Amino acid sequence: MNGKNLVFPIVIIFVSAVFLFFASQFPSPSFQDSSVSSKFFPSAIAVIQIIICLCLIAGELLKRNKASENTAVFSKYSIFGAIFIIGYAVLIYLLGYLPSTLIAFLAYLVFFRSKNVWYYVTGFVFTCVIYYVFANVFYVALPEGLITGLIYD
Repeated sequence: MNGKNLVFPIVIIFVSAVFLFFASQFPSPSFQDSSVSSKFFPSAIAVIQIIICLCLIAGELLKRNKASENTAVFSKYSIFGAIFIIGYAVLIYLLGYLPSTLIAFLAYLVFFRSKNVWYYVTGFVFTCVIYYVFANVFYVALPEGLITGLIYD
């Protein structure tokens, strides 16, 4: 059994449990006329992460193959994933949902050297459809961003 494969899921379970505690402290807006509050989505993501990590740990414990004991802890893909998520969070804060998600799709496809034009079109259409549905159907305000918020004010 490779112990390195157990470290990341255990850390994510711990972080998700801490986040569940803090998400339970989110205030419920008094003007919202919805069956779910502001803590529902973050709590659901944290619970899903815990379930996935428990499945990863169970799979690793059940696996008996010791063939790849000398693999690196961090690969270029895991480093890209960490930088991608942090960069996306910063972009959402600065630019808002729509521009940052379009940039994130583009960066992801460029990193993996995708030459299929339909992937780029799908990313653009998917982002715009999600933005439209949340803004005009669900009436949920997606992040505006620090810079774009100043432009529209």
